[in-house]
Amino acid sequence: MTLRTTGYALLFLAMFFIAGGHWAVLQTVAWTGMIIEYSQTSSVGEAIAKTFGGRAPCDLCLAIDAEKKKESRLPATVKADQQIDKFLIRTHQAVPLPAEAKFSYPPPLQVVVSTRSASPPAPVPIAA
Repeated sequence: MTLRTTGYALLFLAMFFIAGGHWAVLQTVAWTGMIIEYSQTSSVGEAIAKTFGGRAPCDLCLAIDAEKKKESRLPATVKADQQIDKFLIRTHQAVPLPAEAKFSYPPPLQVVVSTRSASPPAPVPIAA
């Protein structure tokens, strides 16, 4: 693999994990396992209803939910309102207007179009 291909693959993986794609994959694996497990004792329709009903989550679903909650309990960032005062310099000076410059459009181009001096061939050719 080239360096560019490797870079794109790593970039895709980073974006995937930042967006929480790993939780979606794990949740899909958990749901698939639940459907397989529940369909062994009942019909597929009942297994799907039981899986997505939310009344009987499996151990993997509970673990995923607990880890998602841990992630959301991480320290929150300081609000932007409070941070913006640190980075902006407050001055009461007005920004000077730009100096006026004289502007004029350039003169139009003088384009000379020549006319055809020869007449078209007679008889007119017919496309076959």
